[in-house]
Amino acid sequence: MNTTDLFVELIVIGVGATMWVALLVLSVFGYDWVPFDHLFALPSLLPILAITYILGIVTDRLADGLFDAIWKSNLAQQFYGQDGDDYDDRRYIYLRSERLASLLEYGRSRLRICRGWCLNTLLILVCLDLFILRQVAGTSAKVSILLFSNVALGLLIYGLWFSWRQLTVADYRKVKRQSAWLRDHGN
Repeated sequence: MNTTDLFVELIVIGVGATMWVALLVLSVFGYDWVPFDHLFALPSLLPILAITYILGIVTDRLADGLFDAIWKSNLAQQFYGQDGDDYDDRRYIYLRSERLASLLEYGRSRLRICRGWCLNTLLILVCLDLFILRQVAGTSAKVSILLFSNVALGLLIYGLWFSWRQLTVADYRKVKRQSAWLRDHGN
């Protein structure tokens, strides 16, 4: 994976983190003070991009630790004795086949984006609920928006988690099969 791909991946993850942080800030402080007319001018976008990138790094690391602790070991054991036993096979692929390594990295990028956005969407849901409860007037409007947003975001969270799980299983399967193939064919 080249540096540009990694940068874009962290920006994509960071956009979600920026959304929930912004919702949290607007929930607590309201939105009357926000200079919306200057917010999307180029001088404002550069610091926002930097913050988005940093939040992407932090979110990726948090999601990685959380998902590893809760789910990854069980998935790894379907293909390897324990989590971490796949590292030798990965190294072998990276050393022996640039094309297979590139395909693995593409899959892992999608996996990381799903994992990061799953965490982001959960936090967006919590912060959006807080924003609606604190900033939206009218009980009827609050209930309708809360109901719709919770169902929609809940389904998105499940879809992202399911996608991450499927991509993780596919990743382990590919690593196992591709490293065995490379060893059998003397590459």
